[in-house]
Amino acid sequence: MPLARPRPNRPHAARAPVPDRPARDPATRRNRHRHLEHRHRKERRRGMNAVVTALVAHRPRTAALGVALLAATLAAWLAGYRHDGGLGPLAACTAATVAAVYAVAATFTWHRSLHRKRAREARRAAADTVAFLAADLAAGTDPVHAVATAEPDWPEGAEAAAGRLRAALRIAAELGAPAAALCRRLADHLREDEQSSARAAAQTASIRATAALLIALPVAGVALGETLGTDALAFLLATPAGLAAAALAMGLQGAGLAWTGVLIRTVHAGGS
Repeated sequence: MPLARPRPNRPHAARAPVPDRPARDPATRRNRHRHLEHRHRKERRRGMNAVVTALVAHRPRTAALGVALLAATLAAWLAGYRHDGGLGPLAACTAATVAAVYAVAATFTWHRSLHRKRAREARRAAADTVAFLAADLAAGTDPVHAVATAEPDWPEGAEAAAGRLRAALRIAAELGAPAAALCRRLADHLREDEQSSARAAAQTASIRATAALLIALPVAGVALGETLGTDALAFLLATPAGLAAAALAMGLQGAGLAWTGVLIRTVHAGGS
């Protein structure tokens, strides 16, 4: 039986000492805790903003009612009890009415802005979906299977584009026209419509800025009067002449906003 070959005596490699984990000093722990709190607050604010935006977008009347009640209560409290020791019940009622009117108008303006944004996104997504459908049809996919595949990706709020797509597919089925070519042309037309809408929005940007200035200037004037000590709020909210001036100003603002709305719709109609 062969003897086992003895192993050479090799020195064991010395292990490097594991450095001790440095303890975090109190300042580092405080900074980390502060950073986590800031991130949690940011996430909560993002969640609240998403909830409020969804409420304004899908339930504008409910949102307008809640905002109007909150604004009216705050304005009545500030005018009736906090401003210079209180301006009386008449000033409180007037301030509540004015605040509720402006709050409702602001809520519905926000709702229309969200609706326009969703419509632009839906048109853009519809054009992309029709282009993908045209590519599938050009590759030889069965039209029924191609439409069934593209249907889950169809955006909500693009009913007009859906009607045009159904008409194109019906023409292709009845007359034997190439469905891929019709869908490709429809996608090009949808993109052209989106570009026309973007150009119209750019053309009406100055009109929207004028409308915003129309709203901001009277508020800035009243705030400047209060800063200079002229008691503008007391005059507007607690005297007959001030009430008449406030009512006239709100009426003129409403007429100006209605006129700017007509101008914006005219530009969009001409662009489309």
